[in-house]
Amino acid sequence: MRKTTFVRTLSCCISLCCLVSLGMIYLPASAQDAMPAAPPAKETPAAALPSDPKELILLAAKTNGLTGDNVKPWHLKATWKMLDEQGSLTDQGTFEEYWVSNNKYKLTFTTKTGSRTEYGTEKGILNSDNEGPVGTHDLRRLWISPMPASQFLGSYDFMLRQIKVEGEDFNCLNRKGANGDPTGPTYCLEPHTSILRFTEYQSGSERAIRRKVVSFQGHYFAEDLQTYYSLGNKRSLTIHLENIEALNPIDDAVFTPPSSAVPQKVEVRTMNINTVNIAPGVMAGMLLKKVPPEYPLYAKAQGIQGTVVIQATISKTGRNESLRVISGPAQLQQAALDAVKQWIYKPYMLNGEPVAVETTINVNFTLGNQMR
Repeated sequence: MRKTTFVRTLSCCISLCCLVSLGMIYLPASAQDAMPAAPPAKETPAAALPSDPKELILLAAKTNGLTGDNVKPWHLKATWKMLDEQGSLTDQGTFEEYWVSNNKYKLTFTTKTGSRTEYGTEKGILNSDNEGPVGTHDLRRLWISPMPASQFLGSYDFMLRQIKVEGEDFNCLNRKGANGDPTGPTYCLEPHTSILRFTEYQSGSERAIRRKVVSFQGHYFAEDLQTYYSLGNKRSLTIHLENIEALNPIDDAVFTPPSSAVPQKVEVRTMNINTVNIAPGVMAGMLLKKVPPEYPLYAKAQGIQGTVVIQATISKTGRNESLRVISGPAQLQQAALDAVKQWIYKPYMLNGEPVAVETTINVNFTLGNQMR
């Protein structure tokens, strides 16, 4: 029996197979719900919706997801599946979070191979299993925080377009480029509402579809979310909400990290005293294998770009022995590390012998171009 404490709303239901059937349907309360359905949530009347594109996207950012000053403590649990481009299951697990504030939460992320529990505290983030699976924040930001922060949106001009997806009109918003053309991620809303339904992160790139949108604490939240690869209609990730509820009363014991919890680290770096320092340009010219980083979907959605600078120790065999982030957007750091640790260099020779070297590596993320 699934515990449900939210109110269902009118929403579009998008087919998982090939993005068809974008018609409006009513989502009745399940006969198995533990509680009777409450009255429908009151959507903002069409006449009250802003006509200015910037005001409309700011409203959408305020009303979609589970972030904002007016959000009260909550608890949710979901299941997720990861698929490859052939549609085969590669991983699956659960996602559960107890949230009071950004400095007080408990988040547990499980995969087929292990689990990871993260605690938000006033002194920073602590992990109860520093060697557990990663990817928690990719999933969380994509689902719970699906739109950029208002501070970011407020610094751009936006344009509003009507786009047909399989015969259904959506009101879609983009940043306005210097030449007046749409640029950056596309955010599509249900007609006459501020409900986010569809996101395309770059033209022709990955996209996310939200279906069975529900109302919780005055915010819109997807009961089901799917992301798709850039080519074709192959799903890459599915998330299904099992339960969401207000967190009242708050049990402080839930948010107390165990004594074994350690500060969150991107990657531990070991020291090697038998190394020489080499300029980045020299080592770049000795690169034999370069794996491009995967741009995190949530970073694309929030318009995050920049350069991640990594301090690297390259072994005598040309492989990265240890890596440490020096600077760069936090949302892009793990993606940069995951790519760079696969790079292979031609061994650096000193007096006819291969030696380990210390150098820095720059990984550039730009929304309009490929990473490099």
